[in-house]
This record gives sequence, structure tokens and C-alpha cells, in this order.
Amino acid sequence: MISLRKSCLRAVVSKKCAGQITVFMSLLFLLFLSLYFVCLESVHKQYQRKQAEQAVEAGMFSLFSEYEPHLLEQYDLFCLDTSFGGKVERMDEICSHLWKFTENNLTGDTGGSLYGLNLRGVDIKGMVRLTDGGGAAFYRQAVEIMKEKTGASLAEDWILQDLFQNDSQEHSRKFQEDCEAYEGSVRDYDEEEDDEDQKMNPEARQWDGLWSDFVWTKAIPDGYQVSERTIAAENTLSHREISVGAGKAGGMENQLLQKQWFIRYLSEYMKHAQEMLPDQRTGGWLDYQIEYIIAGKASDKENLDAVIGRLLLIREGMNYAFLLTHPELREKAEVLALALAGITGNEGVIKGLEQLILLSWAHGESLVEVRQLLGGSELAMMKSTKDWQVPLSELISVLNDPGRYDTQAHKQEGISYEMCLCMFLLLESAETLSMRTMDVIEGELRSQEGCGSLHLDHCVDYLTGQVWIEDIYLERSYGYE
Repeated sequence: MISLRKSCLRAVVSKKCAGQITVFMSLLFLLFLSLYFVCLESVHKQYQRKQAEQAVEAGMFSLFSEYEPHLLEQYDLFCLDTSFGGKVERMDEICSHLWKFTENNLTGDTGGSLYGLNLRGVDIKGMVRLTDGGGAAFYRQAVEIMKEKTGASLAEDWILQDLFQNDSQEHSRKFQEDCEAYEGSVRDYDEEEDDEDQKMNPEARQWDGLWSDFVWTKAIPDGYQVSERTIAAENTLSHREISVGAGKAGGMENQLLQKQWFIRYLSEYMKHAQEMLPDQRTGGWLDYQIEYIIAGKASDKENLDAVIGRLLLIREGMNYAFLLTHPELREKAEVLALALAGITGNEGVIKGLEQLILLSWAHGESLVEVRQLLGGSELAMMKSTKDWQVPLSELISVLNDPGRYDTQAHKQEGISYEMCLCMFLLLESAETLSMRTMDVIEGELRSQEGCGSLHLDHCVDYLTGQVWIEDIYLERSYGYE
């Protein structure tokens, strides 16, 4: 009996200890289970956010894939036309496209929502237009195009990475400041402008009398016909009121190296008089496009007149200085002046006539040189006596008929007409170059079928998309690089 009682006591004690362990494990299990569900919910939320981010990234990428095709095909420019080929900017259409592209990445094959995510709203802000800041976005794209074509961008990315890193950070900071201070205004083009674009600006027919008539009759090579094309200057980007975005308000930097890259872009994509004088086009905008970028006039004649006038003045000054530094040529002018005015016995009259003869001689030589440049010939960088083409005895006949020297007796190499245009372009500000170039691009494209309503101030280079998916808010900025 004693042994039996003891064993029962042990059994009672043993059952009590087992009950205490079970309660503890139950509580511990509940604690770990709660922690597990919290972690699982956190992972689910992070997974949802990651999927939402991927959907927004894909949506923005798809939106920017709707670039304007004509600009890319003809000028290698990427931009998003916010008017979608119309005259009125359509923000609702842009948001609709972003909604569709984003939603497609959140919807399964059966049409149901993936990952438990539903799109709640989209919006667009911070649009950077090609025309903002005097055409800063367009200017940057043009420079980058030429760098990519020549491989110069690799040098900046690899060899000069440290040098350009500080500039990049500074540009980013300024851009953020511009976006924060953004107060955009949008210009819509409801009125029909097609007829107005074909009208001639009244100022286009106002000529400088005798001088302009002299230029057209004497400075153009024989057999060439000057274009009669004109535009309505008030309808161009550089003159009309345009839409404003969040682009760089201060314009682009007027750096010499950047400007040279931009001028190379102009040389490749723009037309000039030497190319267009032999063959006239049946359609298009102005024919002498680089001349327009230099002079900014409303007709081909006025722009070519301005460029030829500059060439004549520059070459005449160089030729006059050349005559003064060559005694044998100057002596011929002195002898002629003495023969014509020696009878007066007045030294001042003789010297004055000598200088007049030298100036006339330099002008005759310059007239011949300009004709040769327009005809495709080159001029020597450093003129020598053998490069001088017009003898003094034939000066009067040359002024009446300069065509006899259109072919060089001694072929020269050095300066071409295109090089002269590049030098004139260097004298213009970066903003002027950018805006007038966009005048040309917009005018040229609008003269073609399918993009008659294109306005470059509706073309966007960069924007920020805002997307709400369930309780997730995402903001992504995209641009063409």
C-alpha cells in the first residue's frame, strides 16, 4: 500500500508539470505566429509596391515610346507631341495613355487585377518643352546627337567623367529649382494658320534700293536663280507667343565648344544657298535655311542678301589690306591716280583718288570671290600675289561682267562658303541659333503632309508622372537622353 500511494503521488506531480509546459508553448506559438503574419504582410506590401513601381516604370516607358516620328526621321530628335498632331494640347489624352499603359501591367489575362492592385489615378507635371529657356532642351539634344555620331560622348562618359560630374550636379540642382518655381502657360492654336503661313510679310519686299539690286545682279553666279520663297515671320516660334513649361529658365550656356557641336548639327541637317541655288525645290519652307538662322529675315532673298553683304564687306576689307601691303599692286593704283588727277597738281586729290582706286579694286576682287564661293570653289586662307585674280586694267569690265572669273585660273584651297557660314553662326548667341533653327524645323515639317498642325512648343522632352495605386503613391520623371 505504501509503495502504491507513492507512485500515485508521482503521477499527480507529473501531470501538473506537463500542463504548465503546454500553456507556455501555446503562448509562445501565438507570439511567433503574430510576428510571422506581420512579416508576411510587410513582405506582401513590399511586393505590391515593387510590382506597382515596375508597372509605373513600364507605363512611363510606353508613354515616351509615342515620340513624334517626323522629327526623329528627319532631324534625329526625340520628343512627345502633347497635342497628338492637333493644335490644342491635350493633357487628358496624355493622362489617358499613361493610365492605359500602367493598367495593362496590373491586369491579368482574364482581366482581373494582379497582385491585388487597382489603379486609382494619374497626373502629369513638370513638362519640359523643346522651346523652354530659349530652346535649351532642343539645343542639348542637337549637341548630344553630334557627340554620339562622332563618339565624343564616350570621352565625356569615361575619360572626362570627373570633370563633367560637378557640372551635371549643378545642372540638376538648377533644374530642380526651376521646377519648383514653375508656373506654366499653354498656348493653343485653334485658329487656322495654314493660309497665313503662305502669306508674305510686307517687309519682305522692302529692299535697300540700289545696293540690294546690285547684289542680286552681280554677286550671283550665272545660270542660278534666287529663290522667291517668303514666310510670315510673326508666326514663327522666335516671334509668336509660345507655351511655357518647367524648362531651364535661364537658357543654355553660351559655351564655345557646345556651340561648335550645335553648328555641326546645323551643317548636317540644314540647307544653304550654295546647295539650293542650282536646283529649285517645288515644296518646303525657306530654301536658304542656314542663311535664315544667321539673318532671321522673312524671305530667302533678304537672308541671302544679308549673308552676301557680310561676305563682301569682310573680303573687301581683307583685299584692301592686302593691296596696301604689296608695293607692286599699290604702285599700279598710284600710277593710275597720277594719270587721272595729276593735272590738278593737288597731292591730296591724287592720294584720295589712289585710295578710291584701291577700294574699288578690292571690291571687284571681293565680288569675284563671293561668286566663286557660291559656285562651290574655295578661297586661300592666306592670299598671295598669284591668288589675286582681277587685274587693275580690267576692273571696270569686271564690275560690269564679273562672270568671266567664275572659274579660278589658279585653283585655291582653304575657305569654303560653308566655312564662312559657320563663322557667321559663331557670332550669334546660342539662344538665337536654337530658336531660329526650330523655326526652320517647324516650318519645314508643317509644309509636309501629315504634320501641318505641328507646333514645337507642344513637344515635350521631359516630364514627371504621378500615379496612385491603392494606397501607394509613386512619382517618376522621364526624359529623352
